[in-house]
Amino acid sequence: MTKGGLVKTWVIMNDLQIPFHDPKALGVVVDCVRDLKPHGIVLNGDVVDCYTISRFSKNPLCQSTLNQEIRIATGLLRRLAPVSTERWWLGGNLEDRLRKYIWDKAPELATEVNFPKLFHIEDEGFRWKDYGGSLRVGNLLVTHGSMVNKHSGWTARSHLEKYGTSILIGHTHRLGAFFKRDYKGIHGAWENGCLCLLSPEYDQFPNWQQGFSVVTVGDNGLFSVQQLPVLNRTIVQFGIKQYHGRS
Repeated sequence: MTKGGLVKTWVIMNDLQIPFHDPKALGVVVDCVRDLKPHGIVLNGDVVDCYTISRFSKNPLCQSTLNQEIRIATGLLRRLAPVSTERWWLGGNLEDRLRKYIWDKAPELATEVNFPKLFHIEDEGFRWKDYGGSLRVGNLLVTHGSMVNKHSGWTARSHLEKYGTSILIGHTHRLGAFFKRDYKGIHGAWENGCLCLLSPEYDQFPNWQQGFSVVTVGDNGLFSVQQLPVLNRTIVQFGIKQYHGRS
């Protein structure tokens, strides 16, 4: 207990882009989360790629299927569900590819097929919000994000200016932070890194960083964000404890 009341811990991760996730980085993050046993977990968008139904040019040698993405994602949900009380999946622009595909190719199925049903999200107690949706974690707004600027922290600033409140986003695949003080107090904005491979087929040596965040929140809404980079794809340093994945 603190003067502000009970403190709850949340873990927020995003941009896994299954099946282009990094198994090593994701594995050590999951180990850390399962040890931490947070109150809440937020998968903040672009957890899956929906690669085969995207509008972009695709590698004909890639053997990925939507069923494979479903299998890997539901396995992740099963691993995370037992260690948390409140669980959310906020859609990103990549999850939104399914909606666009159905609306374009099979609009008759729009009332029958949707993302949370196809990925069995409710089976593991996760709740869903479509792309553009947001969640309040105390006074911190969490949403996937829709803008990308050139340097780390710049996109965080753009989202703070757009939404007018402290905010944590994914989307950029970078770790970064921006702070601002006005007459209402101090506001912060964070870019939450990624857990995908750092060598995508569509870019060369992108300026991305693997990582995730642990957010502690008091019942008065005050919060603290700790960004945890994944070092060398296999190490997470949290407090005095170091988690090692397979090298």
